[in-house]
Amino acid sequence: MAQGRPLLDRAAEEIADPSRLQSGMDNLVEGLRSLRRRVPSDSWEWFCRTVCVSHPVRYLVHQDPLTERSFFKPRGYAGDPVLLDFFYGGAPVSAQLAQATELGKTLYGYTSTTRVARALRRRREILASIIDKVSAATEGARILTLDCGHLREAEICAALRDRKVDRFLALDRAPESLRVVQEKFGPLGVETAMCTVQELLEDPKGLGSFDLIYSAGLYDYLHRGLATRVTETLFKMTRSGGSLLVTNLVGGIRDVGYMEAFMDWKLEYRDANEMFGLTAVLPEQELADRRTFSEEGGGIVFMIVRRR
Repeated sequence: MAQGRPLLDRAAEEIADPSRLQSGMDNLVEGLRSLRRRVPSDSWEWFCRTVCVSHPVRYLVHQDPLTERSFFKPRGYAGDPVLLDFFYGGAPVSAQLAQATELGKTLYGYTSTTRVARALRRRREILASIIDKVSAATEGARILTLDCGHLREAEICAALRDRKVDRFLALDRAPESLRVVQEKFGPLGVETAMCTVQELLEDPKGLGSFDLIYSAGLYDYLHRGLATRVTETLFKMTRSGGSLLVTNLVGGIRDVGYMEAFMDWKLEYRDANEMFGLTAVLPEQELADRRTFSEEGGGIVFMIVRRR
């Protein structure tokens, strides 16, 4: 992996120079993506684990609070709800940003506007729009979200604000996330419950049935077999005429090399065909429709499965 060291050396020099920081980050992100494509996966993993973590450029980019949080994983995994809050910006992360170095703040201005950052913000908007549409079209709408995180789509969801959802149940494995959701959205009628994927698979019936079930982000961490089982279970919980919506980041996204090398954020990427493959176990006679679409930048694929 000798070809990777000059890339990091040049990046360290450029990022340390305010006049070249933007181009330096562009060169680093593009260079890492290119390198990841060219070398064997085991060589890439070794490069990330040994060369990147010990190179001086790491101590520059880790001044960015977004990159640093992902790498050190205070909640045990990279893409936690606080990391997503960094992508969304605003009041939830303002205090942490205020404590960053000047270089860190400038780097955050870069990492919070990357392709993946824009895709995640657009995902939030699309989810809120779908919740609003289902609630407007369904009398007494019942909605469930799995792996809800901080449920930030609810902040821009008119249906919740106007109390047009009969039941909204938010599930997550982390009590810290559920406390945020209960405090902010409990007054709007949102229920919370702690639930792991394994618990859902073992006993889904007690949760009820729903007009819309969605999970945004969970599938990025599930291997194919487990993602298929979760899809089958959630579909069984979907009411007649209701919809199941899941999303996944798409492979080849521009930021993937930087995410793996300096954020230690490794995901399961899927395209539209791979998402369709997760529905192969569903009974055809119960399927009204299956479709996929992407947000405008093509970084996240959405799959909607509608039940007869």
